[in-house]
Amino acid sequence: MRRRILLAGLAMPALAQSSTIRIISPYTAGGASDILGRFAGQAIGEALGVTVVVENRTGAGGNLGAEAVARAAPDGTTFLVMAAAQAANATLYRSLPFNVLRDFAPVAVIGVVPNLLSVHPAVPAHDVAGFIAFARAQSAGITYSSAGVGTIPHLAMELFRHRAGFQATHVPFRGTAPAVTEVVAGRIQAMMENLPPQAPQIRAGALRGLGVSTAARVADFPDIPAIAETLPGFEAMAWQSLVAPAGTPPAILRRVGEVVLAATAARAGQLRGMGFIPGTIGPDAFPAFLQAEVAKWAEAVRISGATAE
Repeated sequence: MRRRILLAGLAMPALAQSSTIRIISPYTAGGASDILGRFAGQAIGEALGVTVVVENRTGAGGNLGAEAVARAAPDGTTFLVMAAAQAANATLYRSLPFNVLRDFAPVAVIGVVPNLLSVHPAVPAHDVAGFIAFARAQSAGITYSSAGVGTIPHLAMELFRHRAGFQATHVPFRGTAPAVTEVVAGRIQAMMENLPPQAPQIRAGALRGLGVSTAARVADFPDIPAIAETLPGFEAMAWQSLVAPAGTPPAILRRVGEVVLAATAARAGQLRGMGFIPGTIGPDAFPAFLQAEVAKWAEAVRISGATAE
């Protein structure tokens, strides 16, 4: 019985027989979703004394993993690492087997993920303005990679390209890791991928970071300007959150949210060092935040012209 109790001294309602919690990350290993999902899993496991398994269930732009959680029993044993991409998917996909705003119960935003405009060192651009000038001068446009069509890095780059006025060929991959690898190898010129998976390559000099997509510079990468310093008002951040199936008891949502936010506060330095901005949004503020994000990325999808079946 003790292994079925998530709270010290407080039995969680409707908890299933298994003491194992599954956190489904709907994207490939090594990306921001995977990194923060494992961060949250470790925090939950340590604080609540349960076994936490992070499962990468990829496909359909994150929708396969999201659907699995939307259909899971709302008993506190299954969670989803919901990314900003799910907010975009609400518009990107003509038909989804779940509703982003209706079928999930909010737990916490684990971290905000700046996107980073970066290039292979062979590209003759050392800042955002230089990159824009270089890109505009290419008759065939530049090439850029992303984790896939309709992902936040793709949509962020399209917003940037639209604002900056240059042509580009999008080369999508199935996940962040191969998108980064191809730019590091010099086969693709640029990307605006999540900062954390790029951080080791930036520090090693294998990539040149030109600008972050946050409104201001990221504290642990102070030498990289914000794109907004060149294009005022530009902001296109990703984020990673933890959600549960709709109907999960509020006591479970609140307790797990408390654990996750306590961890983001206690290990803020660790998260910032990996390129994340620690999350501070819990179950109460999450619904309004998610509604605003769905509306914002709906506009980005329309600008990009991207669609998905």
